Amino acid sequence: MDVFQYSFDNWVVKIQDMELLVRVAEGGSMTRAARQLGLTPAAVSAAVGRVEAFIGVRLFERTTRSIHPTEDGFAVLDGCRDVIDRWHQTLEQVQGGARQLSGTVHVSAPADTTYQVLEPAIAEVSAEHPRLQVVVHPSDTVAHLHRDAIDMAIRYGQLPDSALFARRLVTCPSILVASPSYLEEHGSPHTPDDLRDHRVVTLRLSGAAVLSWTLRQAGGAHEVALESPLCGDGFLARRWAIAGRGIARKSLFDVIDDLEEGRLVRVLSDYTSGPEAIHAVFPSRRYLPARVRAVDRAITGAIGARAQRCHRWLEHAAR
Repeated sequence: MDVFQYSFDNWVVKIQDMELLVRVAEGGSMTRAARQLGLTPAAVSAAVGRVEAFIGVRLFERTTRSIHPTEDGFAVLDGCRDVIDRWHQTLEQVQGGARQLSGTVHVSAPADTTYQVLEPAIAEVSAEHPRLQVVVHPSDTVAHLHRDAIDMAIRYGQLPDSALFARRLVTCPSILVASPSYLEEHGSPHTPDDLRDHRVVTLRLSGAAVLSWTLRQAGGAHEVALESPLCGDGFLARRWAIAGRGIARKSLFDVIDDLEEGRLVRVLSDYTSGPEAIHAVFPSRRYLPARVRAVDRAITGAIGARAQRCHRWLEHAAR
């Protein structure tokens, strides 16, 4: 019995070491991996050294500024991920519905979408699974899923090629909106060129201010240069528009409540910024734990229901 217990404990430690190696590789830092795992950097470094000594190969090249896998390290990490995925699948199969979902799920999404759509959906998941912790990262800055240990992200627009796995959820156009009070005071623009005589509120995306809008209609595209007194994230841009601070370009998905309730109205209704996809993005195509799948289902359902309202609004507006 003692021999069996020792062997079993040693095996479990190796599973944990595999997860540690993956965190180090994906985060590009032992310090970052230590913070994510609740360990000290010294403990992470010792674990990496212990595994390297055990298998007899160097897994990471280390410099004062970075750490990245060696060629052998990439091969070992692929094997680690396969074992980890299989281990979690096996646990879910044998445990079935015998226990509540537990653990932590990190979700990243634009601020406005988080506050309007994700917040109630995630609150429902939390109420259903009290042992599950969902950590939400609301920001218009695109999170690095591996470095920041994000399990799921919501992203708008075209995605760059990467090793991430993306699933398109819905498609909605971006439109120009303003409050009734702003239009009563300043009038409505009739062409994109008229926007030069109006106040506009713009976005700051990934650290850079948006300096132009591309507006499209059947006759082609119009590039409008912007000089905005107010520039912030998507949440602020919407709030400023509601407060009558200027005209904003927002995804219909984000302003559907305001349009239906009259806080905002559409401006230059013949123009859009074209269809814009909303994606769910995951760190890889590999197996998703049950806790992540539960959050994914809730968010996907909430986004789908809101998109249906957007499509109905567009159909009504086109009549």
